[in-house]
Amino acid sequence: MNFLEKIRKNTWLVFFFISISLIFFVLDPNMILKFFTENSTIIGKVNGDNILIKEYVDCFQFLKRFRENEPDHYLKNDAWKLLVHEKVLNQEAKKLGIQSTKIDFWKAIEKQSIYSKIIDFQNDQGKMNMKKFKLYLKNLEKLPSHLTPQVEEEKNIWSYEKKSISKRIVAKKYVEMLMYGFNTSFVEAKLNYKDKNLFSIIDYIFFPYSEIEKKYYKIKSHEIHDFIQKNKFLYKKENLRNLSFVVFRSYPSLDDEKNMDFKMKKLFQKFKFSNHNSIIVSNQSEKPFDSNFYLKKNLPVALQHFVDNHDQVGNMFGPVKENNVYIMAKLTGKKMIYHSVLSSHILISHKDSVRFYKNRTKKDAEKIAKKIYGIVTKNPNQFHSLIIKKSDDIRNAKKNKGNLGWIKYDDQNEIFKENKGRFDFFSSKNKKGTIGLAETKFGYHIIRIDNVKDIKPVYQFAVIIKTLIPSKKTEDLLYQKIIQFLKENKNSSLNEFINNARKKRYETIFLKEIKSFQWNIDDLNTELDKEIINWSYEKNRKEGDTKIFYTSNKDYIIVFLSKIQKKGYPIEEIKNNIIPLLINKKIDHYLSSIINNKYESLEKIALRFSRKINKYHKINFYQSMIENYQEPKVVGYAFSSKLHKTSKPILGEKGIFFIRPLKRFNTSKKISYFSSEMESLNINLRKNVLEKIGDVLIEKSNIKDYRKNI
Repeated sequence: MNFLEKIRKNTWLVFFFISISLIFFVLDPNMILKFFTENSTIIGKVNGDNILIKEYVDCFQFLKRFRENEPDHYLKNDAWKLLVHEKVLNQEAKKLGIQSTKIDFWKAIEKQSIYSKIIDFQNDQGKMNMKKFKLYLKNLEKLPSHLTPQVEEEKNIWSYEKKSISKRIVAKKYVEMLMYGFNTSFVEAKLNYKDKNLFSIIDYIFFPYSEIEKKYYKIKSHEIHDFIQKNKFLYKKENLRNLSFVVFRSYPSLDDEKNMDFKMKKLFQKFKFSNHNSIIVSNQSEKPFDSNFYLKKNLPVALQHFVDNHDQVGNMFGPVKENNVYIMAKLTGKKMIYHSVLSSHILISHKDSVRFYKNRTKKDAEKIAKKIYGIVTKNPNQFHSLIIKKSDDIRNAKKNKGNLGWIKYDDQNEIFKENKGRFDFFSSKNKKGTIGLAETKFGYHIIRIDNVKDIKPVYQFAVIIKTLIPSKKTEDLLYQKIIQFLKENKNSSLNEFINNARKKRYETIFLKEIKSFQWNIDDLNTELDKEIINWSYEKNRKEGDTKIFYTSNKDYIIVFLSKIQKKGYPIEEIKNNIIPLLINKKIDHYLSSIINNKYESLEKIALRFSRKINKYHKINFYQSMIENYQEPKVVGYAFSSKLHKTSKPILGEKGIFFIRPLKRFNTSKKISYFSSEMESLNINLRKNVLEKIGDVLIEKSNIKDYRKNI
């Protein structure tokens, strides 16, 4: 029944389903989100449509099930991007009247869902067997969620998939509609296939531009201006900002460390001789007191080694320091338990309990449970009959006669994790036949121990964790240093600003090109990235502006706005691209004039320019590789000119070529190979179109993110 691990092993399926979604959004790995600190139920808006907190949390939890090893802030941002994209696509689909039907739903389950690739649900042909899957769902719905954690998680996965699949259907229909007609023709596939298999053998001479462009480096300004005017459509620019950063990391001083060492030693002595362990932990530690007992293998490695030689209650560990975190621990409890227990139960639920709903008060349920408990302790033989008559876990009572199966201490189900202390389920004092009374969120349980095995020790530790942070004095000194640096560089250019920071060995990030709809800044990656981007796009911003930002981990960031690029034709900025192009044209003219536009032998050209002839080079249209670069013009000439004739100078990508074709041949096979060629070309075509659609949707959508406000 348990398909959870099989679903987990198909983690790639989750990425497959969100891959299109993530094409359109810039990854934002550093927005640290806070849940439910206000009463607002809205976390964002997309073109006026709300994104609810519940939607966001459900999506985050779904991703977390499959990407357990990734940090939460990555998953939270992926959840946000997925929901935003889902909204955008569904809005566009709604405008066109696209809807989802019940037939669409089951087809999507069959082909798009995370279940479609699990072998257990497939037939001999590898297709999803819907009868098997629907039987699985039927059985899953009958099982009580509390039976095992795996059952509850499988139910949660199905619940999320069922809710989200209809939105994915509509989005997919919209994308398919856009893609309709975007297919590679048979002729294109045939030509592409031939391009891969048609080869030419050439001799050639190569002149790198770098060797000859110095003679023509000076390009007059009117030449640049004329070229831009003729090619305006090529140089329309985006709305961009150029930002640079000086980062001041907040580190504790030596005095801070000495003070912390003294405090920890003092706390160690107090902790060692105190009987109020939980109170001290609650008052002093960054993490609350944990009253649970753990098997040795489930303890941190350091404590595993510690109990090997210090297993007496009261023994102290630490304090130890690692990466500015101090840890000390006290062994506050040790006991022997049964690692595995076989048990049965009678459940008495009430109107406040989870899942097993009975319209009785909690007080009435307690009276009934105590009465049954009194009966079975006096007469254990009645336990079985009372399971059938009284237990509210009806399905378990009928099918398993109340048997809960073997439960391991380190794999407890919810019943015994939340036992409120009335019955120590795994205690070594429990003999076979022991009966106890326990209360959990499901109600009251009369539990009988049917068998036990594997006695093992478990340990309870009171742990104090304290992080060494900079003192107020240290922070003030750092801030003074920042203010002083800004004063000294008040009128500095960007280069001076960054160079002066580097001289003082401050951390710098130089010239990041930022778009307004980005969510994070490469190499910076803080929770303030979006706030910094928004600041740089404010109406009153001007080049040379600086601002200090203060991060949650007490670091300071000075942002330098070095350039504001608004939409238009950036004549000055495109000079670096135009000048080489104009130089290349002059070089081509120069070489052509020297050779007097006559066909000369390759040998004469090599002698005139003291160049080497490269012999018998094999090329084709598919790769076009010469001198480790793509040179399509050269390849085109190699296939279109006469054999054994030397070409005119060919203005290539990285230099000037003279070539002499020697031979052409074809290695293509039968036409049946074109189907795979068409499939490959279709994938590339649709991917390119999707990327462009994504850019348009982002630019045109009004997206509001309220995550930082909750």
